[in-house]
Amino acid sequence: MPNTTPEPTQRLNVDLPKSQYFALKSYALHHGTTVSQLVRDSLRGIVEYDTWFKAKVQTAQADPRPAIDAEEWDAVRAQKLARRKALADKA
Repeated sequence: MPNTTPEPTQRLNVDLPKSQYFALKSYALHHGTTVSQLVRDSLRGIVEYDTWFKAKVQTAQADPRPAIDAEEWDAVRAQKLARRKALADKA
């Protein structure tokens, strides 16, 4: 049976200029939520991104393949940018 006990929370007090607060309030009202929920969602997103990014770095560091040198990377990057530009020019 899953744990249904709510996670304990902490209060976060932030001083914002009125213009920024009202911009957040307007955005929240437009999206049917609250400023507090927007902040919680943003912080959760930051934590999730940080976790994802750290996992990507650890995966890359553990990769057994040899590293490529800077000149080879520059060539690969130039090819990718040229392909991207060619696709953009077609559109």
